[in-house]
Amino acid sequence: MKKIVWFVFLCCIMVGQPVWAQNRVTEQQKVEYDKGNRDQKFLKEYIEALKADGQTEILNDVVDEYLMVLPLNERYSGGNLSDFVEYITHMNTKTIVDIIENWDKISFTEEQADKIVEKIDNVCKMDLFQVIMKEREDEKGPIMDCSSLQTALRKSGIPVSNVRRQTIEMWQYWQVKDITGMIGAFENMFVESEASPKEKAGNGVLDLETMFDGVILGSMVNYILEESNLEQCTKILDIMNLVVEKNDNSIFVDMIAKWKDNFEGKKMMIEMGEE
Repeated sequence: MKKIVWFVFLCCIMVGQPVWAQNRVTEQQKVEYDKGNRDQKFLKEYIEALKADGQTEILNDVVDEYLMVLPLNERYSGGNLSDFVEYITHMNTKTIVDIIENWDKISFTEEQADKIVEKIDNVCKMDLFQVIMKEREDEKGPIMDCSSLQTALRKSGIPVSNVRRQTIEMWQYWQVKDITGMIGAFENMFVESEASPKEKAGNGVLDLETMFDGVILGSMVNYILEESNLEQCTKILDIMNLVVEKNDNSIFVDMIAKWKDNFEGKKMMIEMGEE
């Protein structure tokens, strides 16, 4: 019986050793990374160690650093592209801006291009949504600056949706409290999409996700509602009336109709001198 217990104990130690060793190596690499080691070979080994150790929450920054030390023609090829698609989770990473800026210089297959565009769209949407939800708890205004991404998108031919481009435009105008700029981006989201069938769902409504886009846009529209003057209020009302008129009923159009009701109330109060 003692021999069996001792054998089991030894097996546990032997099984535990690789895990302990992997954890130890990862911790050593973390120290080197925190000290600023950005050697290409080191970063690659650190990424593999983090994957093996299941520390995926750290991979966004490390993958971002690793890809940016590679030459452009190697940066998004093979497994590197897979790592970008899987582990980049924040919109202000250097690699997302880099892909947008260098879109016409990088060779992607159609399938790869579609994956990258979808990835960028989803990351931007989820990042903005999470910031909104956190700031609702903190009761603060928007704190995430997306100016680098905004500038890159303005100059790039990457087929990121007009909805995402204009959402980021609205966000940045929100950063500087420019109501007129926010309204202009809101209008462009709908006017430009009229000429782009790919932006529409089957019923002619913009392809927006109510759960995420609705929260992001709703927060910005609420800011416009609170801060707009009569001219600005009238302008966005005209846009909303046009959107509701030109689209079939949908959850999103119903949401715009509710926003419209709020602006009509605001306009009435301004005209009556109550605001």
